[in-house]
Formats: sequence, structure tokens, C-alpha cells
Amino acid sequence: MTDQKDWARKKAELISNGKIYIPNDIKLPYPLERSTAGPGAGALSITLSFNNKNIKLEVSRNQNESYSLQKKDNTYNIIKKGGKFLEDVKIIPTAFHAPGQAFINLENRCIYKCAFCSLSEHRFLQDYDEDKFVDLIIKASKRSDFSAVSLTSGVYPNNTRVIKTMCEIIQKVKEKLPDIPIGVEPYISKREEIVFLKKAGADEIKINLQIPNKDLFEKICPDFDYDDIMNMLNASVEIFGRGKVTSNIIFGLGESDETVLKAIEILASKGVVPTLRKIRINKDNKKKLEEALSYKIPDTSSERIIQLANEQKKILKKHNLTTKTFKTMCHPCGCCDIVSFWDV
Repeated sequence: MTDQKDWARKKAELISNGKIYIPNDIKLPYPLERSTAGPGAGALSITLSFNNKNIKLEVSRNQNESYSLQKKDNTYNIIKKGGKFLEDVKIIPTAFHAPGQAFINLENRCIYKCAFCSLSEHRFLQDYDEDKFVDLIIKASKRSDFSAVSLTSGVYPNNTRVIKTMCEIIQKVKEKLPDIPIGVEPYISKREEIVFLKKAGADEIKINLQIPNKDLFEKICPDFDYDDIMNMLNASVEIFGRGKVTSNIIFGLGESDETVLKAIEILASKGVVPTLRKIRINKDNKKKLEEALSYKIPDTSSERIIQLANEQKKILKKHNLTTKTFKTMCHPCGCCDIVSFWDV
């Protein structure tokens, strides 16, 4: 019998690998997704669920991939190099990026050039204005599994415009769906932007530190200031409250476990609940990252993913925090990460 630790380990293995082969003869119940933001931006992906755990994987047509999908009666199996890896796997719909959420990217262009970032080349978002985004969210709200709204965005043409757009969408959505929680993932350059988003009706906020090590941060995100982001996280906790603020911490770039855990400790001490994420390497960011770092990116084992999530859980408990307080964005979605309190 598989216990919770085994389920988490299997999910971590899939995250570590990142891809799944789907034979052409499998007829899928839902269209494949092409994300415009997040770890899988630009690539076709599929969202799977097993034992109440969600995972999003890039879809490959290379039959030599380590993992493949197999149809089995009314569900699916995941096969690992000829042997059965998981049974009773379900494909779940993510019409708007995340299970149960309308997780909307407002802009896939960005004036900043972080080396890890993968931006989709599709430009259809340029045809959307505030009202069209609101219409998408209202459409999504008709689904039986709908529970939250999340907004993210690249920074284009400038941050003032992005914050203004977010605030307008939040206000219009809250008028029509007053009880639905809304999370926002903006770049914040000054405290008043946090106040604007809160007054507009945002319930939760994510301000991304991204790289835990300050030296690596300066190489990978040269347009940003590490200390400024820390200051904006402090202000966000003051305005939104403890357990309402999160921040991506990306690992797998050659940093030590101690560096990652120190960053988690610092954020948790402020009342921030980090989103711990293994770097997703793809054809678009691999060269940029290795040029910025001046070395090849090491592999990240599934064991390390699990270990860091378990250590994060201990730190959060110490500060009386949990990922379970979040209703929006990445913690309740769980598709890209091993999430403490959810998966371990």
C-alpha cells in the first residue's frame, strides 16, 4: 500500500523530470494547455491528478521520454520506462491555467530580462483589455469547480500601467463576484502600489524574491534590487497581513540547501509564506541561465525537492504559518511544486 510519503516522492520524481510522452492514439478529454506565464510558459502541457495531488507536465511527442501516459479503462496510468509508475491517474481541466481558478496572465511581454524567465511568443494577449479579461473570469465562474481568481503579468510597457490594469480588473470582478478571493502577482516598485491593490479588493499577494542567494540574484535578475523586494515584502505583510503574502523561491541553480532554508527563514520571520519551486529548465532559458552563471546547471534530485519541502514545513510551523491559509495562486493549485502541508 502506497503511503503519503510515497505519493509525494512520485510527484517529486515527475517534477524533477518535467515531461511526459503522450502517444498520438490517446484521445484526451480536454485540450492541451499552452501557458503564457509560469514554469511552462510557451510549451504545451497537461494537468494530471492522483491521490488528490495535482501536477502539470510538459507534453512531449518523443517516445523515448522516461515517463509516458497510458489509457486504462476510464482513467490513465503513468509508465516509467516500461514499468507501471502510477495507476488511476486523472486528467483534470485547466481552462484558465490552474485547477479551480481563473489564473490570468495580463501581459506576456516584459521590459525586464531575468535569465530564468520563459515568455510565450504568442501575442494574442495584446487583443485583450480590462473588460475582456473580466468577461473571461465571469465565464470561468460558471464552472462547478471555480473557487478563486489570480492575476499575474509581465511588466509592459511600464509597471504603473500594469498595476492600474490589475486594480481595474479587481474592482470590476469584485462588483460581480464579491465573495470570490482574488490573488495578485505583480512586480511592486513602491509601497503605494500595494495599497492600491488592497483597496481595489485583492485578498492575497505574491511578490517574488525568486533567487534566494543575493549574489546569484544579481546575475540572474540584474534589473531588480534584492533589498527593495525584501522591503516590499515587509510592506505587503503590514498591508495584507500574515499568511496573506507569498513569494517564489527558485532553487536548483547550484545554491546550497543552507542558502534556500535561510531565505525561507527570513521570509517566514516576516510573515511571508514562500512558494518553493525547482527551476524549470527549457530550450528558451537554459543558455541564458548558464551564460549568467558561467557554469552548467546541475540536476536536482527528487530527494532534494522533498527534503527542502519538509524543512520548509518545519520553519513555517515555527512561525505559526501554513500554506493552507491561501485560497489563490500557487499553494492551493500545487501543480508545479511539492507544497508543504499539502503534499508533505
